[in-house]
Amino acid sequence: MEEIASHAGTSKSVFYRYFEDKRGLQQAVAQGSIDFMEAELKKAGKSATSAQDGLFTMVLSYLRLADSSPNVYNFSIAIPTGMAIITENMARFLQRSVEHVLPEYKGENGNKNLAYYWATAAVGFVRAAGESWIADPKQRQQLSAEVLARSISDWLLTGIDTSGSTNEQHEEH
Repeated sequence: MEEIASHAGTSKSVFYRYFEDKRGLQQAVAQGSIDFMEAELKKAGKSATSAQDGLFTMVLSYLRLADSSPNVYNFSIAIPTGMAIITENMARFLQRSVEHVLPEYKGENGNKNLAYYWATAAVGFVRAAGESWIADPKQRQQLSAEVLARSISDWLLTGIDTSGSTNEQHEEH
């Protein structure tokens, strides 16, 4: 704590007054990072011109944000509530988008419905692929965030193309 406080230009006692211990500090930093990421993802989704573009833009934003500082990302998701909060919030955001495009998926009174479960699965799918990609620096050099984001958004919206689609086709988008 002393080292962190020194780096921040304050005293250890100030940190303890606000955060009590390292766990409290981790929670505060993680929540700040998660709030920022969530705001950026929602901004990306709202600026889209189509469902395909919206999903691609959000996935690309997520990959770029996590890749820009993998240590901060990993630190933030390490807290028990960190990713649970962003997963729920992003699933609800995506749920509303799906319900807008596919009204037949809409539930009653904000209840969980097919749109919610698709959105929750999509968030988990993106996280799993993204975290695997982020964990391997060599892979990030071989497969760009753009190609991975395009592939993920295509898989989520249209499934896997079994006609012989390749990475080169995704690079053309």
